[in-house]
Amino acid sequence: MADSPAPSAVQTANPHRIPSLDGLRAVSILLVLVLHTTQRYSLTHHVPMFWGVLFNGGYGVFIFFEISGFLITSLLLKEYEKRGSISLTGFYIRRVFRILPPLYVYIGVVVALAAAGFFRLTVLDVASAAFFFRNIAGSGWPLEHLWSVTIEEQFYLVWPWILVLALGTALTLGTPSERNRYRACIFPVLVILLSPPIRFLLYCTGNPAFVPIYRGVFRFDFIMFGCLVAMLQNTPRLESVYRACTRIWWLPPLVIAVCSFLSTRFGNYFDLTIGFTTNGFAIAIFLLWCTRNPASIVGRILNSWPLVKIGVLSYSIYLWQTLFLHHNNERIFAFAPFLGRFPTNWLCIFLVAFASYNLVEQPALRLRDLLMRKIHVYRQNRIPQL
Repeated sequence: MADSPAPSAVQTANPHRIPSLDGLRAVSILLVLVLHTTQRYSLTHHVPMFWGVLFNGGYGVFIFFEISGFLITSLLLKEYEKRGSISLTGFYIRRVFRILPPLYVYIGVVVALAAAGFFRLTVLDVASAAFFFRNIAGSGWPLEHLWSVTIEEQFYLVWPWILVLALGTALTLGTPSERNRYRACIFPVLVILLSPPIRFLLYCTGNPAFVPIYRGVFRFDFIMFGCLVAMLQNTPRLESVYRACTRIWWLPPLVIAVCSFLSTRFGNYFDLTIGFTTNGFAIAIFLLWCTRNPASIVGRILNSWPLVKIGVLSYSIYLWQTLFLHHNNERIFAFAPFLGRFPTNWLCIFLVAFASYNLVEQPALRLRDLLMRKIHVYRQNRIPQL
């Protein structure tokens, strides 16, 4: 499986999408669904360790993180190359309309169910989910999975500013200089290098107060791996590492599989020291390989219609899956218990996600595009005509 041209040269059915990313999103969300299904099953049955290794839902979240870092950085760099600068206003408008409407609809439904007496929620539970500090505070099982979208939102608040400061304003349009790229990489590199020792030291204290910090805060290194790959793509340093690591194409996924086994077997002793970092590096290299090889067997699978469609729905699937998969949902589905049990609960998740995508996500994106066009026209009209 030889490398195909770099992503900019790859011809795809949709030129606005990076090849294989939707398929990787689908793989990620399916890993999460299987994990939560087996966790519920394990309450009454024995689940062999093999299932935890093969369907490591935590790694599904990490793949999501790296996709976010890679995609957001790629889009910001593309804007920089086209305009010579990055519009932070435009970036945050796009993120708000992409992330918040489906999220707040889900939170609204959860709050309504809590008000109806199906479970208990506190003000802190709702506030931490709605205002993105769920990774360090709050409980309540219907909102527990929102720790990961919280980390992504915190990343969106910080990384674009760092990128803008590092790149500056281009004197001429085109690719940022290697010097500016390397300067922008200082922050991701520091996060990646400092996270493992900080995580492990906090873990070794045995202080319960530190658990949300090393579990919920120091997970940004996965996102930073995605940012680094996007920043250093087509530079000699990254390309030499990439060629060495993908000379045998299946070496990165093999490393990911070995990390999954060691993580399942040794837990925090492996993950918090070298496990997360090794896994993050392997995911980043394999992610880049997948985007560059859409014509390979793996690429054709990732870009197949079913996986692409699941990938497109992945955000809504992520939001709604806990409500249907968690073992505490019996009261919600007391009128029809089968709706909260496998495999019917999977069907419900996909149906609700489909509705969320078409009734919430798509209208919000159309409204976003309309607003962006009006902002563009307004700015154009303010430019003096010489």
